[in-house]
Amino acid sequence: MSLVCFGVTDAREAISGDVQLARRFDELTLPRWLATAQYEALIISILRNMPLREPSILTAKSLRRILQVTEGLTALIFRMLNELAIAAAKTGVERITDEAVESWKPNVQTEAAFS
Repeated sequence: MSLVCFGVTDAREAISGDVQLARRFDELTLPRWLATAQYEALIISILRNMPLREPSILTAKSLRRILQVTEGLTALIFRMLNELAIAAAKTGVERITDEAVESWKPNVQTEAAFS
């Protein structure tokens, strides 16, 4: 059985710090996305597979905005587009628009790190 784990640098360090875990897992680091044809294909693929009633077609400006706010991190790109799709469904728009991308703010819950 194959097992795939995703995590941040802290998770990688935790696994590499344990000899038994380090022997069992291969490490693969995903690079940050850049404004390339592969990045555009990723976004198109994600948008095409969103369960929205209307097609989402974004401009080059929106594609750059997604890269900017997510810093090219795969997990953040997926999170952003998922949040935009949920908002589109809730409002009845049923598609992700350039305006939604431009005005998107991360849904961050702030809580004190120390009591």
